[in-house]
Amino acid sequence: MAEEAKKTVKVVDRRENKPKKASLVLKAKKQSKVDAEKIRKLNEKTAAAKKAAEESRQLAEAPEQEVQVSTPTSEVSVREMEVGHKYELSIDLKDLLAAGCHLGHKTSKTNPHFRDFIYTTKDGIEIIDLIKTREMLERTCNYIYGLVRSGRKLVMVGTKRQAREVVRRVAMEAGVPYITDRWLGGTISNWEQISKNIKKLAEIKEGLEKGRYADYTKKELSLLKKEMARLEKIVGGLAGLDKLFDAILVVDSGFEKTALKEARGRKVVTIGVADTDSDPRAVDFLVPANDDSVKSVAAVIEEIGKAITAAKKEK
Repeated sequence: MAEEAKKTVKVVDRRENKPKKASLVLKAKKQSKVDAEKIRKLNEKTAAAKKAAEESRQLAEAPEQEVQVSTPTSEVSVREMEVGHKYELSIDLKDLLAAGCHLGHKTSKTNPHFRDFIYTTKDGIEIIDLIKTREMLERTCNYIYGLVRSGRKLVMVGTKRQAREVVRRVAMEAGVPYITDRWLGGTISNWEQISKNIKKLAEIKEGLEKGRYADYTKKELSLLKKEMARLEKIVGGLAGLDKLFDAILVVDSGFEKTALKEARGRKVVTIGVADTDSDPRAVDFLVPANDDSVKSVAAVIEEIGKAITAAKKEK
């Protein structure tokens, strides 16, 4: 009986040990698979690193050439890069200083976003950094130079009292459309109707010059001339435009906020002369300068007019 018990114990021990060995073998196989996967990934990383190092070496040994970085840019930035920088300013810091372009508003009226363009504060008045003014005026003039040279249209807007005469004079000398009386709501957003008024004004003027209304009575002629005067007041400066313009220049971006809002809605590029109380983010191209002084506005607008004239000569 004792021998049989020993045999039974031995049999039981063999049965208990067998699954233990099998589990150890299975675990070893799994571990080997995991190790193989790690080695494979490590090899892939090493190969990718070698490839990147080889590309960097080839790029370093290659002759230097202009590389375009494909970073996200706004539509305005793309247009600016296409235009290039070819116009050289004829105005320097002394001219800007003499014109009073550096004089801003009181500290209490300063727009928080305008602080990057302020040099210092003196007696409670913000002093605009004229170095940045000149840099941004040059950038703006270069954009306008390329815009006009490529055949695209710019409209100059200055409806505030200090800017009307300057904008009208410079625009007429440069031969570009302008608005100086008042901004008619819908000039951009409802351009289809505005363009009809422009055509109507041109037809009336042409008819009067060629005598088409010779058989009209005095009353009819009087009404016709009144209509012509009305149209001249609201769209007279836009005469000759057959399609929506590509860019708009405003004096005092805060004062001309309606025009800028409409321009953004139709993706018209915005250019603005703005003082310390304005939000510089309201325009695509900013010229930080005093927009309440006739001399300051004249200095900036006349330089822009020179850029337009130079572009037309090149064209």
